[in-house]
Amino acid sequence: MMSLRVPYLTTVKAGTRPPSTSPPTPCLDRSTARFSRRSGSVAVANRVDVIVHPRIHLGLLSMHRESPRLNGGIGFAINGPAAQIETSEAGTLTVRDERSCPMEAAELSQLQGALEGFLISRGMERAASIRIFGDMLTHVGLGSATAIRLGAIEALAILNGCGASRVELVSASGRGGTSGVGINTYFDGGLICDVGKRNEGQPVLPSSRADPSRLPLALPALAMPEWPVLICIPRLIAPKTQEEEIDFFSRTAPLPESTSFEAAYVALFDIYASAAESDYAGFCRGVERMQQTAWKRAERSEYGCALAGIGDALLRAGADCVGMSSLGPLLFCLAAPAQMNAIAQAARLMGCDAHQTTPRNCGREIHCHDA
Repeated sequence: MMSLRVPYLTTVKAGTRPPSTSPPTPCLDRSTARFSRRSGSVAVANRVDVIVHPRIHLGLLSMHRESPRLNGGIGFAINGPAAQIETSEAGTLTVRDERSCPMEAAELSQLQGALEGFLISRGMERAASIRIFGDMLTHVGLGSATAIRLGAIEALAILNGCGASRVELVSASGRGGTSGVGINTYFDGGLICDVGKRNEGQPVLPSSRADPSRLPLALPALAMPEWPVLICIPRLIAPKTQEEEIDFFSRTAPLPESTSFEAAYVALFDIYASAAESDYAGFCRGVERMQQTAWKRAERSEYGCALAGIGDALLRAGADCVGMSSLGPLLFCLAAPAQMNAIAQAARLMGCDAHQTTPRNCGREIHCHDA
């Protein structure tokens, strides 16, 4: 078995082209392909496993109509709960989601469609049986849709010995049209702040519907300090479906321009700067202030008093800050290591599944299995 923590891919920043001196590796003959760390060539494997990790999305930033740039966002990768994508050569392309709470049939169909389109567009001959399993849940705020789609597409490329640039993988995934956080934490981990994409009159939509042809521009990624993180997933609060998320965007956007100014200020001057300087108190202050921005307040109001009560209980138990990731209902908190067990117990008493984790400063893991 060959394990790769550094990809064989040409990596470029979102919104740029791969350097002309390093073109994507072409598809190789399966009988002769070998992997070389020095040359960057690609071996053909019989099975490829990709382990993908969640991200916490702290908030969208620029949601007013006349903004020069739309959306923008800030968030960071965490180590767990993870998902594994097992991809093996097969006669036909099939996808099975074996997680305890699998994606909806429509989303599974969208994933399969993206994979089929990638196979055809690249002229690849090896179809695959793809199996998804692990503890990363869907539609709770962990970014599973983006991570799993990118992981499956990348595994399919490796299975065929076919090089693809970072931009090509993201384009094939159809993700990243709203926020650049998930598409960048997939490859790099760390803290990502993106400043959105140019406003050309496009509607404000979630990533499942937004046009990904122009990707958000990301600021330099930051390594996150190893601060303990607790994620809390309420068992009695129903997550939003893909269609409900689309409806939320249509009801909520656009916002007044002053709300975008506030969110962008908090993202840069509180959260991003504090992470860069390992300023724990400043980072927690930024997380709490982001909860009071207009877009995040609207997201949290979708769950009413039930979610607010859980957040209050986490603070009473010793959390230094509590936030909601994406459209929730997942809550996360930061606290001193000595407080984590007590906070986790409080979360469970409030009907949550609680997972202790840490920020992740590298991307997905790739394991190639030879014949």
